Amino acid sequence: MLGAVLIALAGGAAVGMSRSINGRLTMDRGAFTASAWNHWIGFLLLTVYVLLFHRIGLPLLADVPVFYLTGGVIGACFVVISSYVFPRIGAARSGLLIIGGQMITGLLIDLARGTAEFHIGQPAGVALILLGIYLTRYTR
Repeated sequence: MLGAVLIALAGGAAVGMSRSINGRLTMDRGAFTASAWNHWIGFLLLTVYVLLFHRIGLPLLADVPVFYLTGGVIGACFVVISSYVFPRIGAARSGLLIIGGQMITGLLIDLARGTAEFHIGQPAGVALILLGIYLTRYTR
């Protein structure tokens, strides 16, 4: 369990660093160009990884249900949006807003699917994140 928590924290740090770097590229080249580079480099890296370490052929798109492709579309939108907002409102606020959005969406998905039992700690956690966003407005 601790290993998974540490890996998740490292993933969060990687997202923060990636968004910051893409934010700088956005200020120089624009959000869509920064996002395109992000996805091309990621695509190339993952393709090499899969071909080298998984020894499987790449699946054909015809074998993938269309609904599953929406994850890529949403991911691309996330990269464009976060590349745009990071340099404008800062890494801390952007990160907190992203986490807040993830928490709210996660709660709604769990409630809609019936996969998690509702308890007061869930909206309380989201409220604390939103309070953190509010408190980062002050620089003193």
